Amino acid sequence: MSFTRKQFLSIFIVGILSALFFRTDPFLKKTLPSLRVQPSDTYTLDFYPGGHFLELPQGTMRYWLFGNPDGERVILVHGISSGAVTYDKLARHLADNGYYVLVFDLWGRGYSDAPPGYYDESLYTTQLVLLLQKVGWQRANVVGVSLGGGIATSFTAFYPEIVNKLVLIAPAGLMDPETDLPLYGKLLKLSMVRSLTQQSWFKWVAHQGVAHFFKNSRTQESKSSPDFNRLATAVFSQFQGHSGFFRAFLGTVMDYPLDDLHERYERIGQQNPNLPVLVIWGDQDKTVPFRHAPRLQKYIPQSQLLRFDGAGHDVLITRHEAVDQAISEFLREKK
Repeated sequence: MSFTRKQFLSIFIVGILSALFFRTDPFLKKTLPSLRVQPSDTYTLDFYPGGHFLELPQGTMRYWLFGNPDGERVILVHGISSGAVTYDKLARHLADNGYYVLVFDLWGRGYSDAPPGYYDESLYTTQLVLLLQKVGWQRANVVGVSLGGGIATSFTAFYPEIVNKLVLIAPAGLMDPETDLPLYGKLLKLSMVRSLTQQSWFKWVAHQGVAHFFKNSRTQESKSSPDFNRLATAVFSQFQGHSGFFRAFLGTVMDYPLDDLHERYERIGQQNPNLPVLVIWGDQDKTVPFRHAPRLQKYIPQSQLLRFDGAGHDVLITRHEAVDQAISEFLREKK
């Protein structure tokens, strides 16, 4: 079943009004378990080699560390919905080419729990800092896609001494709140909505909104891509198997500065002008539009922009051979 914009808005408003008569669910203050409770057939616990669980005050998270322990170190930060599975091609490519790869699930995705609280810049940056402290890395290259690009940018702005090189793939943080955010994103920004997002009925409404968004944001190229379709299956398996996925997804839309990381980008350009930065973007991206690329380059003048004509937000998947090669070569170059 699919909905028009008007129908979805009507359902959303009716749901909000009806929910005002009900008490919010008591698990709002509880950490919700990950896919460990109901593992996915497409996104398995051993999807990558070298898997580990890490217990932190916020909950238990999953990470994988594999490749050449003596090679250049690379951290991969995924986007808002996919989990670490999105780096299937790139992570293995880098490991096969001598890099030491660290990939992990952000809070509320894949095999990482969904803690209560705000899914903001602080939560995600702290998760990465604690993970690096655990594995003992003091220096590394950082790659981030979409939301992960925003997280990688914040991390680099606050911890420049750790980052050797930075790769941003259609990164978040520069979006226009009026024109770029989908309808459900704008509605979730309303203060009265926060207490309603954990109601049992809301999951169904959110599922419809997210599915509608993904359908409209796909290019013809991604629709015919077997790799993208496998990824989509893995992503949507979280809807049923991860009890905290919607908490994390919706919380991120509400709390994370998807349109307000300008100062972080500027800080990198101003305070770390010699940092090598590679920016990868599809010019048909409907999620994080390509038109923001010039602004990023203005903030970080030393950045190199690699544009993929005809590619959408899923350029990491649909053009994986060219993207993987470009990133590998960029990391191999001497500073």
